[in-house]
Amino acid sequence: MDATPEILKGNNPMKVEQIFGPEIKPYEVLEFESMLRYEDFQIFSESGFKKNGQVIITRAPARLDVMGGIAAHYGAHVFGLTLERSAVVGCQARQDRRLSALSFDAGLHGYQSAVQISIDDFYTDGNLKSYEAVQSLFAQNSRAMWAGYVLGGFFAILKEGLVECLPDGVAVVVKSNIPVEAGIGSSTAIGVATLTAINHLYALNLSALDIARINGIIENRIVGVPCEVVDAITVAAGQKDTPLSIRSQPNQILETVPLPPNTRLIGIHSRAQRTPTSSAYVDARTAAFMGLTILQKTLNLEELRDNHLCRLSTKDFRQKCWKVLPVRLKGVDFLDQYGEPVNPLIKVDPQKVYGVRSRVEHLIYEHARAQRIIKHFKEASTNPQSIHYHLTEAGKLMYASDWSNRFRAGLGLPEVEQIVRSIRKVGIHSGLYGAKITSNGSTVAVLCHGDVSNAMIQILSAYKLAWGLDAEVFAGSSPGAFEFGHVILRLSKE
Repeated sequence: MDATPEILKGNNPMKVEQIFGPEIKPYEVLEFESMLRYEDFQIFSESGFKKNGQVIITRAPARLDVMGGIAAHYGAHVFGLTLERSAVVGCQARQDRRLSALSFDAGLHGYQSAVQISIDDFYTDGNLKSYEAVQSLFAQNSRAMWAGYVLGGFFAILKEGLVECLPDGVAVVVKSNIPVEAGIGSSTAIGVATLTAINHLYALNLSALDIARINGIIENRIVGVPCEVVDAITVAAGQKDTPLSIRSQPNQILETVPLPPNTRLIGIHSRAQRTPTSSAYVDARTAAFMGLTILQKTLNLEELRDNHLCRLSTKDFRQKCWKVLPVRLKGVDFLDQYGEPVNPLIKVDPQKVYGVRSRVEHLIYEHARAQRIIKHFKEASTNPQSIHYHLTEAGKLMYASDWSNRFRAGLGLPEVEQIVRSIRKVGIHSGLYGAKITSNGSTVAVLCHGDVSNAMIQILSAYKLAWGLDAEVFAGSSPGAFEFGHVILRLSKE
């Protein structure tokens, strides 16, 4: 079970009857249904479904970080859009106490395709375990850690008191066409799709914001990966072709922001390896929380009392905070002088030297850029006669964000930066107004107006010539998990 097999068609196919859900469905949902109908041998394996009963199908899209990125951890405005790529999840109750997760994509990336645990694994002497203990449970096998995004949802609803107990086991099957490590939320989409299915399975009546909050708990406390809830908000509550303006202090959707006429936001996945960037992301996040801790213990500022750095204006930061923050600080010196950082999930490496001031500076200015780009999008939509001006200004903010991500936050890849430079060179006359790296990935967000097909051919060809890589374009948007809803199928073997 290390790759997605071809669909095997038997002489007596499964009877699949839809009893709830939309009549018009995306291709990837229809593909999932086809695998049920023709009895794909993996989907009906020991870790998959039984050939009778109901299956709940949900779908969650990838998302494009247009502005905000890492600053979302500190209360910034975030501006994001759902993409056409998605994760589809099927969920079926079992007749035992086993929780099983089957992924059609895990084996392609060197992971174990099927994982099973018992509901009883969540308990010690009849008491629910801690999040830390369950994180250790999933971390025992590095090839199976992905299952924490799926099966961790069942523990989270128990721990958060949403259900008293799980009456029986559940089988969850996942199929995704979102590339991993592209920085467009492949894991978040799987987690949100699974939680949406759990929501309907147990009739929990959770909102999109509830789903996003619980997904954040799963990623941070069960999988152990730093994430921000706003990513999951876009995936859960996003609407097709309509970016969301989200404020992460606290997490709330401020408004939907329609795209200006004939304007698109697309992603270009460089396919570059991002291992160094992944490490840099954690270091940047750690350095910023070190900076927040220093400011809280040095200055008496009302804006910082709830740990939201981005409540500081750029003016206040320059006048009150800039000189207080060290340019560089070794972890051991920070720990000796200030103790542990204010966020208990942040671990400072005593031997590392962190660039503190520049990381905090990036967050403050990124927050301001996000607010400004939203204003330009709204003005471009309501005043078509000035659309060129506002898209130009929005593009400048994206380029500024890209520069800041590289030189202030320490995030970037040379392959990605060539794409950004090429877009800037081809420029506005070809319909390309702006571009920036997505802060935790190898994808470029691009602001386009009109037909940009010829320009994209030029950019992708130059990239292939320079790096030998075929970049991948994410050109469409799609409904968020809640806008799509869910499908209930009844399976029976004729």
